[in-house]
Amino acid sequence: MPVDLDLSGPEKRLRDIARALRTEEDGKALRKDLARNLRTALQPARQQARAAIRSMPSQTKHPGRSLRSAIASKIQVVAKMSGKAAGARAITKTIKLRGFTHAPRRTNSAAGWSHPNWNHGTESHQVGKPDWFDDAMRGAAMDARRRVVEAMDATARRLSRKV
Repeated sequence: MPVDLDLSGPEKRLRDIARALRTEEDGKALRKDLARNLRTALQPARQQARAAIRSMPSQTKHPGRSLRSAIASKIQVVAKMSGKAAGARAITKTIKLRGFTHAPRRTNSAAGWSHPNWNHGTESHQVGKPDWFDDAMRGAAMDARRRVVEAMDATARRLSRKV
């Protein structure tokens, strides 16, 4: 469930910076620093998404790890430095907890999901917290965009000092 930020102008600059990094003698360290700064820029969005899924109401108790905490632990920030999709994005990794596959996607969906009711042999339909991930990302988009641009500017300044 990746949610990309619209960085049409800055995305081109990011690709240009990445190209310059590859030509630099110290490009490996610069790339590593830029990737770390990009991941750091999206950490508040990650925390908002984690808080959103953890606030989903729980309807039953199960032994072991809760669905909400399992989903929250799989929200990650990824920085990609090359290709057409260069940039940083927050994603949720697919988990399978108690036979429930694609839990982040299904809890985010307004349609919900159906599952067998083991006690009665019937099917139950549940709805999670619709748009918990999307709303968190939308709420943090402007701040994340500003932080990503700041990270790119800091790397560009570092590059210009080397040239």
